[in-house]
Amino acid sequence: MRLPDDASCPLLARFGAVLDRHADSAAISGPGNVVTYRELWKGVLSWRDRLLALGPSPRSSVAILSDGSSALAPAFLAARTAGLVPLLIDTLIPPGRRREMIRASRAIAVLDTASGSATAIHGGEPGSFPAGAGYVVFSSGSQGPPKGIIGNAAGVAAFLDWEKDLLGLGAAIRGAMLTSPSFDVVLRDMLLSLLSGGVLCVPGAAVRTNPAAVIPWLRQNAVNVVHLVPSLSTRWVATAGSISLGGLRWSVFAGEPLYASHVERWRSIAPATRVVNLYGPSETTLAKYWHVIEEPVSPGLQPVGRGLPGARLGAGTCEPAGTNDGSFRIIIETPDGSLGYLPDGITEADSRALTRRDGLTRFVSQDRGRLGADGLLSVEGRLDSLVKRNGVMVDLTDITAHALADPGVAQAFCLQIDPEASGSVVLAIEGTTGFSMRSLTRGLRRTLGPAMPNEVVLFDPLPMLPNGKLDRQRVRHALDQKVRRP
Repeated sequence: MRLPDDASCPLLARFGAVLDRHADSAAISGPGNVVTYRELWKGVLSWRDRLLALGPSPRSSVAILSDGSSALAPAFLAARTAGLVPLLIDTLIPPGRRREMIRASRAIAVLDTASGSATAIHGGEPGSFPAGAGYVVFSSGSQGPPKGIIGNAAGVAAFLDWEKDLLGLGAAIRGAMLTSPSFDVVLRDMLLSLLSGGVLCVPGAAVRTNPAAVIPWLRQNAVNVVHLVPSLSTRWVATAGSISLGGLRWSVFAGEPLYASHVERWRSIAPATRVVNLYGPSETTLAKYWHVIEEPVSPGLQPVGRGLPGARLGAGTCEPAGTNDGSFRIIIETPDGSLGYLPDGITEADSRALTRRDGLTRFVSQDRGRLGADGLLSVEGRLDSLVKRNGVMVDLTDITAHALADPGVAQAFCLQIDPEASGSVVLAIEGTTGFSMRSLTRGLRRTLGPAMPNEVVLFDPLPMLPNGKLDRQRVRHALDQKVRRP
């Protein structure tokens, strides 16, 4: 059951050790079937042989199309076993965008996990990725044009080693793969269970795309570890009814700011769960800061805590964010960060923001942070979340926090429209049971005073990206059109 001698990828080395110990144990539990580690390995070899038959160049990219099914894991491992760099693409992404991702990565083949086909791409010059490249992922596009990121296989392995130690579940883990295949968090979903000797629970497409189906599915499959995005968790809870996830031991949040209201709502259906808040842009590999949130939950925005081993902000690595309130631009240095951007569509500023030298990645983010008296890092929004309106500084993140404190508000996003002209501050919200616009605006006027937004707009619902994050670009476009409308 050993891996090939040339399989130097650290992820494969860890999988090989699990394979030797747990060959006949359940590895993947999908709709209607359970696959053992031995059977999973046979699937990996089948995909690998189809890939190698195409004659790929070493360390070139292969696109893997997936709807999040059980076939994703063997296809990913097969690409790594063949010495290739997988680009995971969610089939929910529009076809035109998929083609752009494949072109930018200069992929040599496409694996379609639905049809089982492996098709060579002809006519282009295949890319050759640096040693150590383990995957390609694109930034979400929630804040601007997506950028292709060359992921670090050793960085993923280091993160998973750390997370396994933190959660302490080992082969008892029953993890859930609910994340979009195009969002790098899917690597946490998929590999944490498989590199621990546990069971990866995979829903059918009808569950992943239906918020009302998720909580019943988690309970039915006895999932005890789940990775989730704050916005999406709120949708799941809103449709949960009386269902309780009493067996859920760990809930790991990432991808967006986490507020007390998110934690409290989630614990209302998972009372025994422990909550972890992670932070780290995709450029730094999965996450680089973490904090376990204890009871009682502190009000408002939750800290992201302290750095993982090797990660640091460091003296002199933070630049002022343009205010005198003690906040700063977050800059992360880590040996486990990504290996750089794909060159397609990258500006000089992007190249300066992400560098990899002498085994150390340095990423200058667009996020604004603050260190508390306890030394814990809080991410207080992006640099552009501090805006001037009529000559007075307004904190959009603070407005969002106050809105989310209203029990009738499920989601909130505050932004400035047309800063060069009116500079209007608009709060976009999604309500839940018992929402009252009058109650919300009255409470905001009382607590915000002169920082009160010019307008509060109700969305039903707020739009989301396939990865579960709020689609801020679409919200901005919709509000911009509304404010500018004659």
